[in-house]
Amino acid sequence: MLNVRTLSRAHKLVGLVIGLQLLFWTASGLFFTLFPIEQIRGEHLRREPVPVDLTSLETLARPDVELAAQRVELRQVLDRPVWLVKGDGWSALYNVETGEQLSPLGEAAVRQIALSAWAGDGDIASVQRVTSPPREAFSTKPLWRVQFEGADNATFWVDAEEARVTAVRTAKWRVFDVLWRFHIMDVTGDDRFDSWWLKIAAFLGLTSVMLGIGLLIQRAMKGRLLK
Repeated sequence: MLNVRTLSRAHKLVGLVIGLQLLFWTASGLFFTLFPIEQIRGEHLRREPVPVDLTSLETLARPDVELAAQRVELRQVLDRPVWLVKGDGWSALYNVETGEQLSPLGEAAVRQIALSAWAGDGDIASVQRVTSPPREAFSTKPLWRVQFEGADNATFWVDAEEARVTAVRTAKWRVFDVLWRFHIMDVTGDDRFDSWWLKIAAFLGLTSVMLGIGLLIQRAMKGRLLK
């Protein structure tokens, strides 16, 4: 069995290597427990979608689609039902009465969509089309960035092809995202849990804990636990 001095040196050496990451894990884990995940995702700032109302329609026209469609569904957009048609890497909206294509929508429609989905306290400060959205949008397609300011500051990312809010981002979410990347040691930006960096750090962290437990046991056996 290793003596107290050897255990102590090994514990200090491993602690020097993994100590900073252990601090990141503890600090980020504490932050994750402070706020409900629904609040981090901004769900309290988004209204539930309105059910599709077909009572005022006399006929339904097939969408005028030239490309092969993989999915067709009815959606309620700006108080009227529309067809949402999705294909391989594309999506579009169509008038349910005429079959005419409606998307991509312009700034005025995007502003109305964001306002209809907004459940927070504040007004729109800016609306901007972003061709290459940042990481927080989790999308590679062009989106509209709608910024709300007031008691509740939030960013709505709106897909003009599908007329929907794809993501809600707040200051808490951005802090969460940074801490999450430190927590899983995300050096590639792919949100992977199985990187070798994380495996090695987890192994060293476990080793540090086990050495600490062994050190406590040795000192307890020698009657030096609190000395």
